[in-house]
Amino acid sequence: MRKEIVAFGKWYDQQIEVRPLATKALTSSVLAALSSVVAQVIRRKASIREVVSFTLQAAPPFSHFWFELLEAKLGPGKAVLKTTVDQLLFRPIMIWYCFVFGGFLSGKRWTEVMDNLHRNFAKVVVSSWKVWPAAMWLTHRYIPAQYRSAFTEMLAFFWDVYESLMVSGAERKSEEDEKEQRVAPK
Repeated sequence: MRKEIVAFGKWYDQQIEVRPLATKALTSSVLAALSSVVAQVIRRKASIREVVSFTLQAAPPFSHFWFELLEAKLGPGKAVLKTTVDQLLFRPIMIWYCFVFGGFLSGKRWTEVMDNLHRNFAKVVVSSWKVWPAAMWLTHRYIPAQYRSAFTEMLAFFWDVYESLMVSGAERKSEEDEKEQRVAPK
C-alpha cells in the first residue's frame, strides 16, 4: 500500500508541474463532489443535481490564481498579512459565490437563493473565521507555493461538507421539521 501511495504522490507531483491548472481543477472538483455526497448522506437526501452543482462551482481553480496574486502583490513570506487579506477579502467573496452559484445550479429561484443568503451567509463567514485563519497561516508559512491550492482543497473537503449543508438550506429544513413535530397533533 505504501508503494502505491508513493507512486501516486510522484504522479500527482508530475501532473502539478506539467498541467497545474487542470490538475488543481480536477482535484478541487473531485473533492467537492465527495464532500457534497457526504453532506447528502448526513441529510439522508440524495441529489445528483446537487453533486454536479457543487462539483461545477468548485471546478475553476480560483485558489491557484489567488495564491499567485498574493505572492505577486505581497511578496514571499508574510504569512500573517496574506492570511489576513485572504480572510477579509477572498473568503467572504468565495462563500457568497458558493451560495449564489450553488443555489442557481441546484435549481433554486432568485428569491430562494437570496433568502438562504440572508439567513446563513454571515453565520458561515463567522464560522469560517473559526477554522480558516489557522489553516491559511499554516499554508502560507509551510506549504510550497505549487502545492498550496491542492493542500487547501484537501482541507476544504471537511469545510465543504458544512458549506454544502448550509447552501442547501439543510439547517432551515431541520428547524422546520422540529416546528412541525411540536405542532403536529398526537
